[in-house]
Amino acid sequence: MADTADLVVLVADPAGFAAEFFRINHEVPLTVLLNEALFHYRRDPGWFEVIVRDNRYYACQLVTIPLLVFIKKRVPARQLQAAAERTLAQLSMYSDTADPDAWIMINANFFSPLPRPCVNLWQARKLKNSLEKAIFTDAGEYAGPEKKPALPAVKNTAEAADENVPTTQRKRKNGPDAEKVMARVMLGWRVRDICEEQNCSEAYVYNLIKKRKGKSAMDYRWKQWELISAMYHAEPKMTLEEIEKACGVTRAGIYHAIRKIAERDGKEITPREREKKLTPEDVETIKQKLSQGMLRKDILSEYRISAETLIRYIGTRDEHRVISGDLKEVAVRLRIQGKTLQQTADILGVNLDWVKKAWREKKDSPVIKEKRVKYDNRNVLSKRDRDQAVNAVLRDGHTRKQIYTQYGINALTLRRYIRDAQKRETEALKEEEKDSDQHNEK
Repeated sequence: MADTADLVVLVADPAGFAAEFFRINHEVPLTVLLNEALFHYRRDPGWFEVIVRDNRYYACQLVTIPLLVFIKKRVPARQLQAAAERTLAQLSMYSDTADPDAWIMINANFFSPLPRPCVNLWQARKLKNSLEKAIFTDAGEYAGPEKKPALPAVKNTAEAADENVPTTQRKRKNGPDAEKVMARVMLGWRVRDICEEQNCSEAYVYNLIKKRKGKSAMDYRWKQWELISAMYHAEPKMTLEEIEKACGVTRAGIYHAIRKIAERDGKEITPREREKKLTPEDVETIKQKLSQGMLRKDILSEYRISAETLIRYIGTRDEHRVISGDLKEVAVRLRIQGKTLQQTADILGVNLDWVKKAWREKKDSPVIKEKRVKYDNRNVLSKRDRDQAVNAVLRDGHTRKQIYTQYGINALTLRRYIRDAQKRETEALKEEEKDSDQHNEK
């Protein structure tokens, strides 16, 4: 900054650069960058004043990545475009570091018609420290409309400046984004899911992986087959359903992977043993071992069973108890008598989900439906009491429990009364609308 520049662009280290513009030599780039700063600067910290080498500047901070993309595509200055492209390549989306700060500084004399900004000493000191470390880049030749055919030289300049930085592929219109594709590959997405999201073919994804990582599609297939085979033969055992869910493959895909790995390693495929059933003595022994501090994974290895089988016999908790089938009949009887699902679970001391499952299995039976109707009508209310009970719930705001307790009926009966009343009200409204339409037609 030997001469007083009219505009300075600064992207801090690492991978940063700085460039200065003069209104005589760089009128168009200076105007474009100034417009960008006026409309897209960060409101916090906003514009602030900074004095650099006895020159007064008005500075503002911009969002780094959008600024670099804007310079690369919109600012007609060759070397600056190359520097922005090089910096973008270094700021990979896989990096876990924060983006460097980016500023634009305008000479106060150039900016004099506008009001003077506030003083922010902390931001000014931070900006001056970055300027002292920055390496300035010549803005270069103005690339106006008449020189657009020469723009491909920008790419060559960027590659010559840093051959180790991989060049990003341009996104085709309505086509896949190569950077997003690679990001999802690194996160472990399946190729099929990537193709559905990015609207591309599997060949495109595999070719991109080959170009970026140097591995073919077959390498990735073999790795997946090895993973499936290892899960299939692992101890403790994993069920086929767990492997399907974890790897996103079908049952046939699991067997295909096992066969391929066995053929490659020259091993015979041994049929998987049928899941072992635990005897009551085994269950008691396992419970005793768990109470003594033995780990569940050791139990699985000792009895050669899967975690799903252990949960079926022992449960997820050590105090789990197996619910007998006789309790299902009791649960159904309580439901017929008008007990709610939660009341039934509390009376029997079982889980609410278990009651739901037991009731779901029986509720559509004709015998159960007949018993429910018969029990609901054991204490039939008069029409006056029925209307009072329904109005107390729907209009007066009383709880259903208060009302069915007061009238000596069960919750199911009250619910049926409410539904019948709502149905009659809906039909009456429909009749009124129908009569009104007929009257209007006449």
